[in-house]
Parts: sequence; structure tokens; C-alpha cells
Amino acid sequence: MTGTSNAAFGEKVGKSGEAIRRYRAGEREPDNDTMAKIFVETAGLVTPNDWVGVGPRAAEQQPISEQVIS
Repeated sequence: MTGTSNAAFGEKVGKSGEAIRRYRAGEREPDNDTMAKIFVETAGLVTPNDWVGVGPRAAEQQPISEQVIS
């Protein structure tokens, strides 16, 4: 999904481009349904654990925006 605009990715998961921007910036956490859709759309590269700060990527502290949704 690298190179996908916030608006285009938002259409895929049923959210606005602004909501995606907020998720990427860490200003907001998606609800469970949206987390599942993001997981599917990123082929599992962004997981619910990425949002709650647990798991292997949490130790790296790499923002979601630098992982996949950019």
C-alpha cells in the first residue's frame, strides 16, 4: 500500500482520508472493525498490535505511516 493516498486507502477501509491521516499520525486509534479491514488491505503488514503498542514492531517504535500506509 506504499504510495497510496489517505483518501484512496480510506475508501478501501470505509473511512475518510482525514481519519486515515489521524490514524497514521497516532492522533487516533481505529475501532476493531477498521483495524481488521486495515489488516486485510495491508496483507497483514499492519496488525492490531501495531495500534496498541505490543508485539515485535512496538519495540522498534516505527510509526504506522512509515510501515505501510504511506
